[in-house]
Amino acid sequence: MHYYNIHDIIRVQSDVLLYELDYFKSKEFANRDLSVKTSNSFAGGLRFTRKIIEDRSSNSNKILYTEQFGSVGAQFSINFADCIEVVINKLISKSRHVLYVNLVEPLLRFLFISKGYILLHSACLDKNDSGILFSAPPDTGKTTTVLKCVKNGFSFLSDDMTIIKLPNEALCFPKPMTISSHTFRTAVSVSNTNDTDRSMRLRSLVHSKSGRSFMHKLAKLNVPIFTINTIGQSIIKPPKYSINSILQDAKIKKDTKIDTLYFLQRDRNDFIQLDTVSALDLAVENSDDAFIFPPYSEILKHITIKGRTAFELLEDEKKLLRSFLSEISCYVVKSETRSWFDMISKSTENKA
Repeated sequence: MHYYNIHDIIRVQSDVLLYELDYFKSKEFANRDLSVKTSNSFAGGLRFTRKIIEDRSSNSNKILYTEQFGSVGAQFSINFADCIEVVINKLISKSRHVLYVNLVEPLLRFLFISKGYILLHSACLDKNDSGILFSAPPDTGKTTTVLKCVKNGFSFLSDDMTIIKLPNEALCFPKPMTISSHTFRTAVSVSNTNDTDRSMRLRSLVHSKSGRSFMHKLAKLNVPIFTINTIGQSIIKPPKYSINSILQDAKIKKDTKIDTLYFLQRDRNDFIQLDTVSALDLAVENSDDAFIFPPYSEILKHITIKGRTAFELLEDEKKLLRSFLSEISCYVVKSETRSWFDMISKSTENKA
């Protein structure tokens, strides 16, 4: 059994190793917020569509997700009790990345909201005790910018998700980084390790923007998409690398006070300051983009935590985010050539 204590805010127990939470490994504990178990007891034959089946018994908040192949394909159940219990079948347990990204992380998002925190889709860095965030749609160039910053003396807190605590504090969430095809060259050029993974290029190409775009289109069709995704990523592992496997001397900082949020966009070079309302719209849009792959949309309407639905919790998240953004400076940084590092470095130097 594996135990993860995320900053004493959320405790996760899992019988499957969750690499993304490796930083938060802990000793055994009794009180859990989220539990993940593997079971062989799922049943169900072939069907024409993927479906969520609700437990109709009284006072039950349990659902079962199943697809066209029934118990042969990907199946899981979620019981929204005081401790959220996720039970998966053997197939899902063999693709730990899919388990985390498609099931665990969306539930963590709502658990954080229920406790007054935000799990924000963003990268977080620190320079001289001044924290900055990067927000961008997937495959824009956020990870490339992060690697250049860390190579040049910034401390690392996160690359993909950051825990936000009001009024303006960020807590680290140092998951392994996804090295997509356009990030591969930067990862190799900045790396100071002697054992660069030769499989990085192949895996980066397979898990590129075009590969994910194809899967998103496939998800709109009546196909067993979760089963396909699970099998595919168990065969070709995602290109995931910890920051220290790329930059051995990278410093991971536990927390920081955020001063600035930069929204990275590919466009003609420009540096635009945003008001809180505009920044909120962009932050929500970018965060929602990170949680769109099935079965997220299917389970969303069934999520209940402490008596609140997912939609009520998302409204809470928006209020928290508005309050946070009102405390910091927000900018859109546009670059046609992915030169955000140079532009942001000049900005931070001018502030210093």
